[in-house]
Amino acid sequence: MSGAVLKTGVAPSSPLKWAEEEIGGAGLGDVRLDKRLVEILAASISAPNESIPRRCGEWFSVKGAYRFFSNEKVEPSAIIDRHRQSVVRRAQGESVVLAVQDTTFLDYTHYPETQGLGPLADMVHHGLVLHPTFVVTPSRVPLGFIYVDTWIRDIDTFGTSDETRKDREIEEKESRKWLNGFGESENFQREVGEGTMVVVTGDRESDVYELLFEATRPETKCRLIARAMNNRTLLEEAGHVFDAVAAEEPVAEIVVGIPRRLDRKPRRATLAVRFKKVTLRVPPGRPKSSGLAPIEVMVVSAEEVDPPEGIEAVSWTLLTTLPVDGAEDAIRVVEWYACRWMIEVLFRVLKTGCLVEKRQLETRERLERCLAVDLIVAWRILYLTMVGRETPNLPCSAVFEEYEWKALYVFVHKSRDAVPKEPPTLREVTRLIGRLGGHLGRKSDGHPGPMTLWRGLQRLPDISEMWQIFEMVDLE
Repeated sequence: MSGAVLKTGVAPSSPLKWAEEEIGGAGLGDVRLDKRLVEILAASISAPNESIPRRCGEWFSVKGAYRFFSNEKVEPSAIIDRHRQSVVRRAQGESVVLAVQDTTFLDYTHYPETQGLGPLADMVHHGLVLHPTFVVTPSRVPLGFIYVDTWIRDIDTFGTSDETRKDREIEEKESRKWLNGFGESENFQREVGEGTMVVVTGDRESDVYELLFEATRPETKCRLIARAMNNRTLLEEAGHVFDAVAAEEPVAEIVVGIPRRLDRKPRRATLAVRFKKVTLRVPPGRPKSSGLAPIEVMVVSAEEVDPPEGIEAVSWTLLTTLPVDGAEDAIRVVEWYACRWMIEVLFRVLKTGCLVEKRQLETRERLERCLAVDLIVAWRILYLTMVGRETPNLPCSAVFEEYEWKALYVFVHKSRDAVPKEPPTLREVTRLIGRLGGHLGRKSDGHPGPMTLWRGLQRLPDISEMWQIFEMVDLE
């Protein structure tokens, strides 16, 4: 990870100073709104899982926050756009960044009085559909959001059979979200410049022919890695994608980490890697007006070797516009795709850490304004977690101010004598923050996770403020 990420990352001397650095001058069209947004973000960082009244404290601040979220002049996209400018600065220090897209549901069924929501996976649950484009480095350091798309599903047409779906233009389908995110990634590519390559990444749902076609245009600057869901027909051979790549000899074996889920423990998997160049036919039933044509892509497969008994084997077939000329290139594609799980962790932080599904703001529009703030908060929590893992020996002063880490040492060890003369490593400090959040800190416990760090970070501002007060008293 380059130093550019850290220098423009999160090095707050206070929540307010960090918020000013991240989104100051938000461009909302009114300096009062800009100032209020900075104050709201600072308060949210200090207490991410609290309600708005508990976040803001004083009644006038609470009232100001509710007025802000109710203000029709405030566009959620303007909040994200200001954060995006900071993402651009962070990305310009990297040779490659991954623009990861994914979809999740925000469920507000338990607040039936909220207006403007739609059905989710069924007619029982109502809320918002969220589809962000989230930028991470290949070393899994999250840089932030460049695009956030939210919408509601039409309750009148939800769940109805549509025989003409294949005949409709992509703009009329929900899958247009992938092209929207890709278009914003193209804009982002122009902003960061040619020194940084942007690789758009998506799961099986991103296997949309229109997206693949867009990514192979000669003028397209972004690259694409999309996990295949459809066994697409090949143009020049009497066969299909999955069969064609499976017939190739493995070029390498790699070991990847499979993250924890509700129904499984984290584990390591050995994958056999293959690749092949193919030309895909246009799927049948596409409108003639679409202008689609056959496209050439690289296919990289990663199949698990000897999976544990009773465990579903890892099997990834990846369609990519990245050049793949040998084993090293193929391995790189698999490793970059494996970074996609970072957005799943982000969603968990957003829902469990920031409790976005607990917001009671009466209308969809107010929820979306608050969501823009919570997304930035969730990013910061995840950032601190990953920086501590990926650069453990970096001095903590790259992220934390001197009084913050000194206050932390005194609080945890109950002694001023415990404070080191030189800044300790980031690993040491993040483990201390983890102890504030309930991490036991034993050697066998590993690095504290996002939720544990989130709980610890909530306590750090108060501890730091008290340290500063005691320091001033001593000087007197």
